[in-house]
Parts: sequence; structure tokens; C-alpha cells
Amino acid sequence: MSTSPQAIPVAGAPGPDGQRPRRAVIDQAWRAIGPGVEVLSGDDGGPLRRTVKRILDPLVLRLRANPQFSAPVLDAEVAAAVYDLVVDNAHYLRCAAAWFAALKLERRRLRLTTGNSQELYFPVCFELAVTAGAPDRPGQRSPETVLREIHRDRDRTAIEVLNRYVADPRVIAGLTRQRDRSWRDIQPGDTITGPFLAGLTTVLGPAAGHREAVARQRAWSALIADATPFNLGALARRPAQELPWSIVEVGLSSVAPQQLPPIGPESSSERPLDRTVVDRVRATLRRAMDRDELPDIPALCAEEVDRACAPWGLLADDKQAALVAGIALAVQLDPLTDHADTTYELAARIQARLRKEAYVLHARRYLIDGGPVHPRQQQVIDDLSAFVRPYVSRLWARLHGRDVWQEPCDDVDEVRALLEGVARSVSLDHRQRIKAMLELHPAGGSAG
Repeated sequence: MSTSPQAIPVAGAPGPDGQRPRRAVIDQAWRAIGPGVEVLSGDDGGPLRRTVKRILDPLVLRLRANPQFSAPVLDAEVAAAVYDLVVDNAHYLRCAAAWFAALKLERRRLRLTTGNSQELYFPVCFELAVTAGAPDRPGQRSPETVLREIHRDRDRTAIEVLNRYVADPRVIAGLTRQRDRSWRDIQPGDTITGPFLAGLTTVLGPAAGHREAVARQRAWSALIADATPFNLGALARRPAQELPWSIVEVGLSSVAPQQLPPIGPESSSERPLDRTVVDRVRATLRRAMDRDELPDIPALCAEEVDRACAPWGLLADDKQAALVAGIALAVQLDPLTDHADTTYELAARIQARLRKEAYVLHARRYLIDGGPVHPRQQQVIDDLSAFVRPYVSRLWARLHGRDVWQEPCDDVDEVRALLEGVARSVSLDHRQRIKAMLELHPAGGSAG
């Protein structure tokens, strides 16, 4: 297929000399593929961020060999080449989607839980699509064989190494000394919070056109460089400090002020800032897909000590800023309320979507009727009443992973997509819990 630059039906207003945002070019090319790639797509029909990161960028566009494709804004000729490459790979992308659906089913059957399935399987699915075609062709390797080749007990081996390492009292003593030094090094400044919080109105607000989108990115770049997120995180460990939100009420910690992070072995609390350093490293190993790119266990533990002592338990400024932005948004989410007070356009949009969920409408009817509530339904109602807690906990976990892998949060659109994705993920957890409850208590039973 050959497409002239002028013929590309790309969304978004072109800039000078016919330039177009890279994201818009990829999105429009993806939509041109048509049906067959739904499992690689988001709710809006565009490619998932992991589809871009794990398939399109490295395997279709091959950014290392074609660095001109990686610019945030593409000129007309490069935009046409990007569009053509994505569309020309439509067959392989459909086959990759079919492989991913097959691997997901087999993953559930085998009860595999290690690693994020999209992060881990997307590249393999595309490679299988190119080398072997669709998964239902005769003579193909079975999904079970593929999965066992991918996993190969890697997590068990790595975690055993970690367990042996931290079983040495001298190791724990050394990490404890490092923690004490790192904790003392974090001191808050005197930066006022007002300008940062005001800037979030632009970052989390609407952008009707190209000029507004550029202004929103500029605002986010300024907020990343602002010292406010660092200072707020440092103040969270000081007694009698006035923060915009309570770290207990938003679900980051079980106590306030934040306590010195324990080294190991296991946490007594699931709250992010309560977890031990060993638990954090263990979680990293379980999530890791490209473990060869991680430091060895001693270096990984030492790095995690510094991370646990950093403000909000995150080292990078952009991750700290993203967490503060997420908290500011999440405290405005109240799916059980008719008219929640939402300052930010993004919060209002998420709130409206949540309130339309069938299980939320069902919970609202239960509360209005005042009838008996099943204990599992009550748990969902409690989570909805304090939606900020599971939301912030899930957001922190995702930012922690990005911090470990040094994945940037400097693109405002990616950050906004992350904040929306966390809300969808929490909502999906609620739906799965309701579904499990209904399977245990069929219609007409005690579940109501």
C-alpha cells in the first residue's frame, strides 16, 4: 500500500508544513486496520499503550533502525511512512491478536500469575504471527508450549536468590544502615503548593485543539520540574504537618505520619508506604519480564532502600508529580454520589463513566432502598464510598514499576491515559468481585 502524505486521514490539526502528532498518525492507521485487533485496542478503539510500546514501536516501526519515526511530531513524508507501515502489517497484527487471546485463555487454565500478560506476551505474539501465522494453523506449537517456554520457572529462581540473600543478618544490618542515612537525607523545602495545584487544572483539563494540547504539555513539563511533589512527600513523614490530603485516608499508609520503611521480611500491611523493602523487591521480580536488564539482587535491594526512603516511595520527580496529580484527581471520585464536586475535566469524565457501571447503579439502588446487603456487596459499596484508596494504591504500584524500569512520565497524554486506566482497572476488580459473588450465590439465593 502506498499513501501520499496529503492523503493520510489523520485526526488532529496539522502543524506547520503539514506536521502531525505521531500519536495521531499511529491512532488513525490503527483504526484503518478494522476488526480483528480488539484485544490489542483500548476502549476508544485506538491501540493500547502497551501495543505501541511492545509491538508497534520495536517490531513494526523498528525505532532503533528508523529513529525518524520516534519524534513526537512528524513531517508529512515521515507521517505517511509510519501510516503505511502500520497498515501494511494489518495481517500480522490480526494474527498477533489471535495469539494473545489464545495465550490468555491458556494462562488462566495453567493458573499462571507472574508478570503482566500484555507486557510479557505482546512481542512474542507478533513474532509468532510473522514466523508461524495464525494460532489455528495445522502443525503450530500449542499455546501451552509457548507459555512454558516464556516462563520456565524464572520467577521462582530469582525469588529464591533474593530469599537467600536477605537471610544473611549482615545483609539486613547493612541495608538498615543505608536506610537510616537515606531517610535522614530527605528534607522538605519551603515551596508553596498553590501554583502546582493550580497547574493541575490545565493538565487535567480539556484541550479542544492543537494550541491547547501544546499548552497542556507545557504545563505538565513545568510541574515535573516543580519541587512541590518532593516537598509534600517529605512533609508526609513529619508530625503535625498540614498536607492537602491524609496519607491514611487516600490509602497510602496505615498510619500518619509516614514511618521509617522496614527492611524485611514481610509487611503486615498492604498499604504501599507500609511495605518492606524486601517485599518491594520481590514484587519487582514477580512483575519483571526482561530480568536480564535489572541489576543483580544486591544492587536491586540497595536501590529499593533509597526508593523506599524517597518522597512517596518513588525516586523520579516525574513519578512523584504523577502520583500527586493522581491523588488530586482521585479525591474527587465518588461514584455513589449524584453530584460530586469535580474541579478537573478528567475527573468529571471518569466519574461519569463510573456512575454508569451496572454494578454501581445496583449498589446505589441498594443504598436507596435500605434493604439487607450481602457482605460481599457491602465490601464493594465500601470500596466505592472510598474509591480513592484502591485507586491510589493501584496508581502507586504502576508508578513504582515505571520508577524501577526508568520509564518516563513526561508525556502529559500518557499520564492522563494512565490515570484513566487505573480507574478502569479498579472498576474491573469490582466487577470481577461481583461476578464471583453471583457465581457462588445464583439468582434467587442469599446474595440478593
